[in-house]
Amino acid sequence: MFMPLKPYGNLSESVVSQIIQALNTGNLKPGDKLPPEREMCEMFSVSRTVIRDALKTLAGLGVVTIRHGMGAFINEVADKPGDISRLASLLQITWGTMEELFQVRGILESKAVFWCTQNATDEGIAELEDIIRSAENSENDSKLALFDAEFHLKICEVAGNRVLVRLMINVLDLLGEVREKVLMIPGRQRLSVRDHQEIVEAIRERNPELACQRMINHLKDIENAVSAALSERGENNQNVPGCPNYKRLPLR
Repeated sequence: MFMPLKPYGNLSESVVSQIIQALNTGNLKPGDKLPPEREMCEMFSVSRTVIRDALKTLAGLGVVTIRHGMGAFINEVADKPGDISRLASLLQITWGTMEELFQVRGILESKAVFWCTQNATDEGIAELEDIIRSAENSENDSKLALFDAEFHLKICEVAGNRVLVRLMINVLDLLGEVREKVLMIPGRQRLSVRDHQEIVEAIRERNPELACQRMINHLKDIENAVSAALSERGENNQNVPGCPNYKRLPLR
């Protein structure tokens, strides 16, 4: 299920990527326990520090729960109406912080997709298309949040900037449950898959400006969906002082 890593690059990020891929392909399922740290060190040919770093990142992304003395377990995905209501109620968390995070994503991911278009190999583009295809063929909509995370991290990876990958992981970590709540908005998941297809089309056409526009539009649409949900709940949706909004760009 897991492959030994080559001794270069960011090893903890590679461990995270393999575990997310195993979950997306069904080799790992919600409720499964990950192997003990010592065994994972042998599987990946890395140190315990690398494994612990990867598990911390996965916990931050909501993929695993670490139970002290018991190990790390793949999280169950909320897919019942009651769980959706519970998630929706959590939308009361500070809008200002969420808006600032979307602004950071707009800056990071527009540049990431620009570089990705310039630097992507045919293999890298094929990997992006595989993620989209897996999301399209998934019969479990609740898994699309994982495909979404994998897609956005892969954009940064294919862009060829390891610092950008680490920053993106941290942003996704900060968003935490917010990402899940966004994708629980009815119809948002499938719209995201469509947006991802259009972004990859621009990458394959080697059109960085169009890819950048489509990424910004994608992120702005998600932000608008969250804003609408907050408005329905009567939450304050004021702009954050000192942080100018990035604008939705018209497609050419």
